[in-house]
Amino acid sequence: MSELYRKWGRSVRREGSRLVRVDEAGEAMENRTTFRTQPIEDMLELEAPDAEAVQAAAREIESIVKPPLILERLFVSEGSIAHECDGVRWSETLRRVHVAIARPPIRALVDLAEFQFDAVKRIASALLRAGGERDAPKRIRLAENVGAALLSSAKIQKTQSAWPHDGKGQQVIERRVENEEPPNWFRPSYRMRPRRAWFHLRAAPFGRIDDAVPEGIALLAPIGERFISVLCIDGNRVFPTTVPIRRIAAARATETWFPYGAGAFGAELMF
Repeated sequence: MSELYRKWGRSVRREGSRLVRVDEAGEAMENRTTFRTQPIEDMLELEAPDAEAVQAAAREIESIVKPPLILERLFVSEGSIAHECDGVRWSETLRRVHVAIARPPIRALVDLAEFQFDAVKRIASALLRAGGERDAPKRIRLAENVGAALLSSAKIQKTQSAWPHDGKGQQVIERRVENEEPPNWFRPSYRMRPRRAWFHLRAAPFGRIDDAVPEGIALLAPIGERFISVLCIDGNRVFPTTVPIRRIAAARATETWFPYGAGAFGAELMF
């Protein structure tokens, strides 16, 4: 039996200094042995993304990142999207931000799903004071944006948050994340075969976060299997450090949603 998925999208994005508008429609047909994709001609009438909001967000980031800092990567977008899978149709509006801020040789990575830039301001301010690399502190807490990136692989109790639709139009039910195959399907693009995933992860709070210990406020590289590289604040000192991924002693969930995998809410974690 074959499954047909269709996607229509209108987006506006700022990449560097360029504003790009894209209208796109495509479909994917899948059965047990075959996965085929192709563009389609019929474009739905979708709500126009807010180009001025995208431009304003990009300008705000540019106003934050001033020399000697370098804005190496700037991506700000808003999109109106409609999906259809085997007769089920749903729609959504998405915002995405990806920023790479450098003070060579340090480079901080920021991923957001809203045009709110308090984290960018804090990271930029810290980079201006950053010194050379230091050994990881014996104890460290991770800011909500860093913890969210780590959450899918963190060995702590988590829940999947409820959501109206997954990548196949099925309802996402709130439930505890277990060591089993996820019940829902994640589809980042119609060009990619969907995969099973836990949606909108949330850390189950436990232990006590000690706000006095050093804090990792930004990722400096993609997360590795055994280590994470972060920008750390320890009192008046700011420095890059590489932290071994070890037992998590405490977790505190936040309400900020981050676009990691099939989604994760902010998680302050303490090693």
